Amino acid sequence: MKKTSKLTFTVLLALFVYAGTARAQIYMLESSNVRFFSDALIEDITATTTSAQGLVNVADKTFSFRVPIKTFEFAKDLMKEHFNENYMESEKHPYGTFKGSIVGNFDFTKNGVYEVTARGVLDVHGVPQERSIPAKLFVEGSVVRLESVFMVKLVDHDIEIPQIVFQNIAEEIEVTIKSDLVPYKK
Repeated sequence: MKKTSKLTFTVLLALFVYAGTARAQIYMLESSNVRFFSDALIEDITATTTSAQGLVNVADKTFSFRVPIKTFEFAKDLMKEHFNENYMESEKHPYGTFKGSIVGNFDFTKNGVYEVTARGVLDVHGVPQERSIPAKLFVEGSVVRLESVFMVKLVDHDIEIPQIVFQNIAEEIEVTIKSDLVPYKK
């Protein structure tokens, strides 16, 4: 993790702790897999990253996640290059973020499947959008797993697709997140 990235994550964590919540009530992403899928007329495109970072404050039901855009891996190097340079402009917009609150009941101390909604601001390509995204929390013993599948419209985040390749890239991208959450330990 770059020094700037570590500093930003540390500041984010400090804000959560400063909010007056005991450390045992703060969970962080441990292993995560974020995948996007573009189902287009000519070509399907899939990319994944395991570099997402995030925190969940159980006491006040808030969260903050971010994904370093350059960490997405593609089947072809040229796809990754076009994604970062032409569409996502990763130098200008290095992260996709989602911050907000969790609506619905859940209890990390009781086994079960909890269906919740994450409400907040999804910022992709430097364009923030209010979103309500369904998610499931799976609690089994000390393991808490987060899963969500949702759609992102490129137009909502000012991501332009050149006319010459518009049949290669879907206008709406499916995003799948699977992550384990673990109690934050200093």
